[in-house]
Amino acid sequence: MVITAMGLVLITFMVALAVDAAFLYLVKAKLSSSCDAAALAAARSLNVGLTLAAQEASARARANAFFSANFPVGTMNTKDLAVQITVAESGLRTRTVQVTATLSSPTYFLKMAGYNQVPVTASGTASRRDVNLILVLDRSGSMANSGSCEPMKDAARAFVANFAEGRDRLGLITYSSGWRLGFEASKTFKTSSPTLDAVIADISCVGGTSSAMAISEAYNQLVTINEPGSLNLILFFTDGVPTALTASYPVKRVSDTRYGDGSSTYPNTARQYSFPKSTCYDAAGRGNTSPGWNPQDRLGVMAAGGSGDASTGSTFGLYERYTTSVNATDVSINGATSSPESRAGCSFGPGTSNLTQVRRDIAYIPAQDAYGNATGCCYRSVSFFNSGTYSGQIRPDQPSSIGAAATNATDNAATRIRTDPTYTPVFYVIGLGDPTGSGPPDEVLLAKIANDPTSLSYTRTQTTGLYVFAPNNTQLNQAFSRIASEILRLSR
Repeated sequence: MVITAMGLVLITFMVALAVDAAFLYLVKAKLSSSCDAAALAAARSLNVGLTLAAQEASARARANAFFSANFPVGTMNTKDLAVQITVAESGLRTRTVQVTATLSSPTYFLKMAGYNQVPVTASGTASRRDVNLILVLDRSGSMANSGSCEPMKDAARAFVANFAEGRDRLGLITYSSGWRLGFEASKTFKTSSPTLDAVIADISCVGGTSSAMAISEAYNQLVTINEPGSLNLILFFTDGVPTALTASYPVKRVSDTRYGDGSSTYPNTARQYSFPKSTCYDAAGRGNTSPGWNPQDRLGVMAAGGSGDASTGSTFGLYERYTTSVNATDVSINGATSSPESRAGCSFGPGTSNLTQVRRDIAYIPAQDAYGNATGCCYRSVSFFNSGTYSGQIRPDQPSSIGAAATNATDNAATRIRTDPTYTPVFYVIGLGDPTGSGPPDEVLLAKIANDPTSLSYTRTQTTGLYVFAPNNTQLNQAFSRIASEILRLSR
């Protein structure tokens, strides 16, 4: 009987301990989840405010609000609640919010042992890593034709608002046939004059789609920033396939046979025609029969309006230094010029009306664009001359080859950038479908550019990004918001 009595006392004590321990565990779990939620909300609010002090104040206020909503005073009969919030620099361009809460939890059975209250402590942390982000926005003519230019601008402006003044560094490149550094990457993108928001609002959409040049220039901006340990990102937006290519194009020196030049005299590519050598003059005014004539002294943009082989109805032109179809501040590669360079005798010079005849005067499409990206492989097949002086060179007299070369250069540029071990850039890509919702012409390419895990070409050894498809321009806000959430996704 004595042993049984002693056992009952021990069992009763163990039951009491188990009940109170379970209750304390529930209090601890709820307190921890409340601290986590508060820390996450606070870190996400570090972008609110134009000064670092204002951002920290916003984070503290958000943390208190979220904690109070999840764990009001007196929850589960607890007492003496105290919450401490700290915001500190925890690493290279990384801020960490820590929320620590302490309270006294009541006991029930343990009171018989003299334990009326038990202290409970929990904490939650969330890190907000600052970013270097270059927006690359397509402002080609197709954007205007589909009524998508204004929705794109609105979505991009809302996207920019998610980032922190004074911490994140944002820049903007817009592109059509040429590219423009619309906003040099800066941490004061919300307070500079003009602001990044104002620059985006002023975008106009016209021209072709020189994608390889645009993302190559975005990468150059990240290299200029020169922060190898930072989160270096490129947001690439487009509504279609690449149709323009920046390269050094050689002028044709000899007469040869090729497909029609697109004029009424040579109406199709069903047969070949004989064309004389080019009548162009170089920058020094020397013709192709002059001593020292340099037919390959130019950097230009060749644009094709279609991917088929029809020679009529396709825009096909070479523009020197910058394209006349966009604003004079747009550039191809050598920087902006005050006026276009005119080439006497060229059928593709600025201001001419027969730009389709450029296929007659350009010898071939170079094997590399101006950035060293391969044009002849490997995403799309191109057509080569199979005989004559330019045998083995990419044909400039087929719009499909121009489109394929521009696409290959884009694919090569993205691969080159993703495999950079120093800056480890990450691509986020948004593809816009047409107003009927049929989708971008090549989602496979866009997912490959991002190295999205869903891509058939996904490569684990390269930086992993995200591809988001917006079926039409009414869903651009959701697409940009998803990218923002992914970029700002917090972890500890």
